[in-house]
Amino acid sequence: MTSSPGTSAIAPDIKVRTKERTEAHPHPYLRDNFYPVFEETVGDDGIECQVIGTIPESLRGSQYVRTGPNSLNVPKDGAPHHFFDGEGMLHGVYFEPGVEGQPIRARYMNRWVRSEVFQKANDHGPMVMSLEIIMAGADVFWGLILSMIWYRIKAAFYKLKSVGNGNTALAFFGSRLLALQEAGKPVETSVPSLNTTGEYYFEEENVKESEKNTKKGPKQEVCTAHPKIDPKTGEMVFFSYRTSHPFAYYSVISAEGKRIIWEEPIPGLRKSVMMHDFAITSTYSIIISVPYFIDGKHKTEGKPVIAFDPNSPSRFGILPRYFDPSRDEVIWFESRACHIFHTANAWDEKDADGNIVAVCMTACRSERFLAEVNLWKPTTPGGYGGGKTEEEFQKQYGLPGSGDYSNQDPDATYLTLFRFDLKTKETQMTTLSTVKTEFPVINWDRYMQPNLKYVYGAVIEDPSPGVGLKVSGVNKTDVQAVLERKRELERSGQIKNVGGDGRWEVGLEELQSVEKKTSGTHIFGPHTFGGEALFVPNSPRKDGKELEEDDGHLLVYVYDERQMENGLAKSKNQVTELWIFDAKKVSQEHGPVAKVKIPRRVPYGFHGLHVTRSQIQANKDMLSHRRDL
Repeated sequence: MTSSPGTSAIAPDIKVRTKERTEAHPHPYLRDNFYPVFEETVGDDGIECQVIGTIPESLRGSQYVRTGPNSLNVPKDGAPHHFFDGEGMLHGVYFEPGVEGQPIRARYMNRWVRSEVFQKANDHGPMVMSLEIIMAGADVFWGLILSMIWYRIKAAFYKLKSVGNGNTALAFFGSRLLALQEAGKPVETSVPSLNTTGEYYFEEENVKESEKNTKKGPKQEVCTAHPKIDPKTGEMVFFSYRTSHPFAYYSVISAEGKRIIWEEPIPGLRKSVMMHDFAITSTYSIIISVPYFIDGKHKTEGKPVIAFDPNSPSRFGILPRYFDPSRDEVIWFESRACHIFHTANAWDEKDADGNIVAVCMTACRSERFLAEVNLWKPTTPGGYGGGKTEEEFQKQYGLPGSGDYSNQDPDATYLTLFRFDLKTKETQMTTLSTVKTEFPVINWDRYMQPNLKYVYGAVIEDPSPGVGLKVSGVNKTDVQAVLERKRELERSGQIKNVGGDGRWEVGLEELQSVEKKTSGTHIFGPHTFGGEALFVPNSPRKDGKELEEDDGHLLVYVYDERQMENGLAKSKNQVTELWIFDAKKVSQEHGPVAKVKIPRRVPYGFHGLHVTRSQIQANKDMLSHRRDL
């Protein structure tokens, strides 16, 4: 970059130049703070930010990073676009090590994820078809066919191998920060600079030749955006899905990088399904097959290629961590049709003798795929098609908790316990919160523990016609308090629900009573929106006592939309803030303990990660060793 350090500029390698708009883009996910940014911070040190309050010592020398979609080639007005479209861009706040005892200074940096597909899109224009065409555009049959042919020819001509653009989530594994998206390979990134350093597909580079796994996987190299890392063993577990049989594959990688289980087909899947997340326990993995099916025949039925089928059950496959098809089977459970984007925790439930009697999972559940996600082509000058129907917007919905699912808002996501009884083969669902939340986060050091109490969720703003999905606050739910009250009611025979699918519910009145005593919500404020709130544990106590589960802080980017007017930024002097909350005190009465004022606009995005001081050093050591080879 030619500009001075401490500033932002369009990098010299970026060939795409987007004309400055005088009117906002008409697409809901390309206006206001959904619109992409094109400048990157100059140099590797970023921009120093003003800090209000005191940054916790637990963040010293570490970095908070969040990824999200940021279109390099902005679609023309009226052209196909989807919430999930766009190249990945990383936005990070680095908390300088400084001198212990002195105030911590914060620096902001951002970088495109320079994946293979990004570089070729930079050189040759868009390389992949918009997800709008297959997820929402039911009336463009020939448009779909022509788009598929065009992009396959283009990918073949330019020898595109991976379409993974890193726009969805992040993981730290093998001394690397990995930017992930479920359609391709992870993209390796350095910290704290956020510079792309290559692609990574678990190549067993630190494993002896004689010990390497020689099993060949499918030709297309793909990793879910949400791999799970066992906090005890350091193993990474992941899956990938495909559009043809066997539809999904399963892998386990050791902490040292060995492919323990590699690209093993998952038996029992009946159709191709858009699988975004899954969960693991110490013993099992839980594959989630909701009825959001991928089928080209849907077009002939007037539906998108990827369409939700409310008449098909959701299915959950329970398989051993070290799955071997020659000796193991996948145990399939079913529930009423629902959709799940993200899981929070999972664990093995044991009886008094230590035998596993059930596998449990907490996740955000909705009655269907969220309609607000699929806002697509223009229908009137004032809005976009997709989303709720006018009739649905007018309907008065009931709150969850008693099992009356048909009268709930079908697009509302509620934290739910799924208990898979290994003896009866029943799927037992219990709603844990009446607050609409997504992007659930926990203290990941305690992942897979059955006594984990707290789940922190992003509060979803009530939808408006033609407006994209936004996050208006953060919620803290005490899972154990709800489950304990449920056990008390079951013992006394006083539990009240509608029966049927809802017979495992605690009852709305009881759920609200527990929430009032044990849960908390903080709404950001008028016109102010954010995203996922990431939990970071405190530093170990000096007296040697164990930290409590919620001893830590929540980090979330927040943007005040009063800096916008008619969908466009009022000026170039934009500010985004990183709010840091005390995780013990999530309520409207308790605001952030610190705010990092970033003199840039950070568009709304998806998932973040806290990279510790030791992980940053490990990454630097790994890259230094690589340069010395």
